[in-house]
Amino acid sequence: MFAERPQHKRWEMVSVVDLDSQKLPDIALDRDGYATAVPADGNKRLAASADLLRTAVLDNFATGGTNTGTKVFAPTKASKRQIEVHDKTGTRYGNQGTTVFAGAANRYTDAYALKTTDGGALILFSHTHTQTDAVAHSGLQINPGKDDRAWLHDVPRTFITYTFVCNDAATVPAKAEPSRLIGYTCARTDASGPPVASWSDRA
Repeated sequence: MFAERPQHKRWEMVSVVDLDSQKLPDIALDRDGYATAVPADGNKRLAASADLLRTAVLDNFATGGTNTGTKVFAPTKASKRQIEVHDKTGTRYGNQGTTVFAGAANRYTDAYALKTTDGGALILFSHTHTQTDAVAHSGLQINPGKDDRAWLHDVPRTFITYTFVCNDAATVPAKAEPSRLIGYTCARTDASGPPVASWSDRA
């Protein structure tokens, strides 16, 4: 997705999303053949706003879709994959530790919508969530993986909070029906947590 930045008077890439299908929804074109942009929020002609879609995505990660995720979204590969992240990651430590997902401050609140030929819209938006892994009791530690050493080095931690920034894409109908999450792309942007006591003493 490209958007024009008024301060620079130029077009910039603002969002990239891995879609589960190579076929895009049919976009409504104007007389000149250009895609038709519509408001992503506050648009009463759409069944869901970008804000509601963002809330539902965060719920997929945080609760497995229990509160809003499975109500806002029809089952798709992308929404099922987010729920699977919650289910599998949340139980991987067994009784040795816990994993909790939560929404986080989102710097990227812009959302972009293109009208589709059925009267709905293709909406691209971003969200930020955290994943906090913690040991179940003292005496245990979490050893950072190689992908986390830029933030955590090789220092064992009692808990680690990872931050992810993600781009999401969904199709939203014009009538009161569930939307469809058709793809998302996440990147880890931070990791932090306190060292275990023995390392703190050494420091």
